Amino acid sequence: MVNTLLIIMRKVCNLEDYITVQHIELMNIVIMITGSIVGVAYITELFIAWYSGVEYEQYAFLNRATGPYAWAYWMMMSCNVFSPQFMWFKRLRTSIMFSFFISIVVNVGMWFERFVIIVTSLHRDYLPSSWTMFSPTFVDIGIFIGTIGFFFVLFLLYARTFPVIAQAEVKTILKSSGERYKKIRERGDSLVGTGSDERTHKVIPHSGVPVVEEKSTAKPHDPKSINKLLEGIGSFDPMTQTKDDLQKINGIGPKMEEVLNGIGIYSYLQVSKMTKHEYDLLDEITASFPGRAERDDWAGQAKLLINN
Repeated sequence: MVNTLLIIMRKVCNLEDYITVQHIELMNIVIMITGSIVGVAYITELFIAWYSGVEYEQYAFLNRATGPYAWAYWMMMSCNVFSPQFMWFKRLRTSIMFSFFISIVVNVGMWFERFVIIVTSLHRDYLPSSWTMFSPTFVDIGIFIGTIGFFFVLFLLYARTFPVIAQAEVKTILKSSGERYKKIRERGDSLVGTGSDERTHKVIPHSGVPVVEEKSTAKPHDPKSINKLLEGIGSFDPMTQTKDDLQKINGIGPKMEEVLNGIGIYSYLQVSKMTKHEYDLLDEITASFPGRAERDDWAGQAKLLINN
């Protein structure tokens, strides 16, 4: 369910820079591990039923796998145990659409697990006179649909009231914003247009006097800063060099890659040469996600990708 919601938030809420392919891959590894654990648990139940020597328990598990509801049992096994094993392949677990498909399959499998536990345990009770097949009524169907809707209502209410914000992002922004504010105050510059104080770049109503909004003088793509940055990491020559997929670096999504390409950064080699100085220049140029490149160690990741 968590993986499903992550992919939905990435696509619908346009959070590619926050929820990267690496996050999805990590959750797929978790699905693979937990699916294997569930498989061991199912096999252990069968072994205990056989080892106990109790014919009633042995029949209950044999009936699950070969009885009238065998289709539900094998659907449960296929969805919960077999399907997560596809995540052993890196190409599949890094595919957004395949990840979404498997996450839905696992959710279906967990529903079938409840169905198998309840229905197959009750339709063949100790008294043969109580044996029957389960037929859901409109009340059963309504409750099932209602629980799904109720879950999504509560989740959306929570997401609207308490937005999910990474603490690491908040700490980084506060730290960089504080240091930027100190530098501006030390130089004695005006805060107007810098974005350091929202009162300096918004219209403040004033009784009886028309207020003209002060236009921002900040230049997110300052040519001087870009030149300094490219002097440190080198420029990209499309005639002799090949453009790399920067999204393989954790912390770089489609939007951030587009920004980096606009600056002139296209290769792992350029990113690998970044130091604290280049990170600060990049934050100054992009004016977004300050400190992320340094925190995620883009240079170190780029070096690993070059070596691989």
